[in-house]
Amino acid sequence: MEIEGIWGGLYKICLWVTRVAYLNILWVLFTLLGLCFFGFMPASIALFTIIRKWILQDTDIPIFQTFFQTFKRDFWKANLLGLIILFIGAILYVDLQYVGSIVDTPYYAPLLGLLFLAGILYLLFILYIGPVFVHYELRIGQYIKYAIMIGITQLHFSLMMIVLLSALYYLTMKFPGILPFLSISCAGFIIMWSANLAFNQLLRTKEKVSGTLNGSEEIKDT
Repeated sequence: MEIEGIWGGLYKICLWVTRVAYLNILWVLFTLLGLCFFGFMPASIALFTIIRKWILQDTDIPIFQTFFQTFKRDFWKANLLGLIILFIGAILYVDLQYVGSIVDTPYYAPLLGLLFLAGILYLLFILYIGPVFVHYELRIGQYIKYAIMIGITQLHFSLMMIVLLSALYYLTMKFPGILPFLSISCAGFIIMWSANLAFNQLLRTKEKVSGTLNGSEEIKDT
């Protein structure tokens, strides 16, 4: 029997807070299970998978079973993406150190500008790689390409994502008690919800202009 009125609203709020907190705890536990380094990306992919299902109205999924199956199935593929992220980040860090050492040369300004642009693309790549991975069925190289391309072409959603994440960061710093229970899941929800808006906008654009994504992508089942 469905509860109606204000009590029904409070029940739904409590239910979703419990779900989000449970998902956050699962992310922490499975990240530790993978010794942090090897658990971070698979746990994040599992988190995005569940949040995507919730956004697509599949709210009755078994959370633990879905999380565990996704973690196990995508463990190596997710870690490969994680290593790519680290490798690119290391290259950018080395470049930054080099640019910092040539401040007094005429090459400083243009190289700093290029590095700044590369940093923006890297940020978009990090923000979108998880949602793209759980939404599309692609090859590894295509995940990188699509994450950056969608982040650029749907820049308004990318900016919205960054603003909302910044607000969440502020709240987390203001109320650090929510960090172990809600912060990661809430960040994942912001990223996945914003990315899903970008995916839908891209799909509508593709219907008008054929070949936006070269027609090679396949959306994963819910």
